[in-house]
Amino acid sequence: MANRKRITPFLTMLLLFTTVVTTTAASPPLAGIKVVVDAGHGGWDPGAVGGNGLTEKEINLQVAKALRNCLIEYGGATVEMTRVNDVYLSLASRVKIANESGADRFISIHHNGSVNPNHNGTAVYSATNGSARSHDLRNKVQKRLLQMTGLRDLGANTANFYVLRNTKMPAILTEASFITNPKEEQKLRDPGYLWREAFYIYKGIVDHMGK
Repeated sequence: MANRKRITPFLTMLLLFTTVVTTTAASPPLAGIKVVVDAGHGGWDPGAVGGNGLTEKEINLQVAKALRNCLIEYGGATVEMTRVNDVYLSLASRVKIANESGADRFISIHHNGSVNPNHNGTAVYSATNGSARSHDLRNKVQKRLLQMTGLRDLGANTANFYVLRNTKMPAILTEASFITNPKEEQKLRDPGYLWREAFYIYKGIVDHMGK
């Protein structure tokens, strides 16, 4: 009987731990949330181009795909992509996909460019006429991206971008860094660096959703 008394609390704790782990595993942070991920530019439109020829359109797509994977695998979200290969989509087409999807959030992935090769920094945008939820999403993702890039803070800003002002759901556009900066262009050639960028955008989305 004495041995059984010692074992019972241990078994109780083990059962409780198993229940907690099972419950956590069954409740990913973005379950029930649908996100549209938009890789900017594509096809005949390269976007910004680095000094050594790296194009924004290809980097946007790689980050967008990595973000999709993070949202699904870690977050349990449903994801719709505006493009999954190197094709041109008009801004109106991107908005149409988002608005017809019934999505809860819209994330447009971009990388900046400048005539000054020394310029670099991180910025995220929401619409000038955006909702409080759009601005909160922008703020949370900007904070996380700054943690990842370690670059100059160019602000959590508002802008009148077409894809932001015409989408029905809270929406943001990320400009994590400048592809025209030679050191940054080299970093952007590293798939691991791009994955980390996507993961920190994902973390910002989870922060925003209050999970």
